Amino acid sequence: MENNLDKRNFINWYCWYATSEEIKKAEQTNKAAINRLVNEHSYEVEKINTAKRYYDNSSLPEGVLPEFHSFGCV
Repeated sequence: MENNLDKRNFINWYCWYATSEEIKKAEQTNKAAINRLVNEHSYEVEKINTAKRYYDNSSLPEGVLPEFHSFGCV
């Protein structure tokens, strides 16, 4: 259960909350751990990034926020 929570925390931070500057800073501080986590969870990260790109490129009416689904990966 703890590993699942760690996985969710990392994926949420990496895909949703961290800015590119924060990711670069984390890589400078602990590059091995960040690379390991990105490699371990690359499938989930790529699925989320694909969904984000799709919604970023779709034409939704102004003020409508897309609903993201984790598709069972987080």
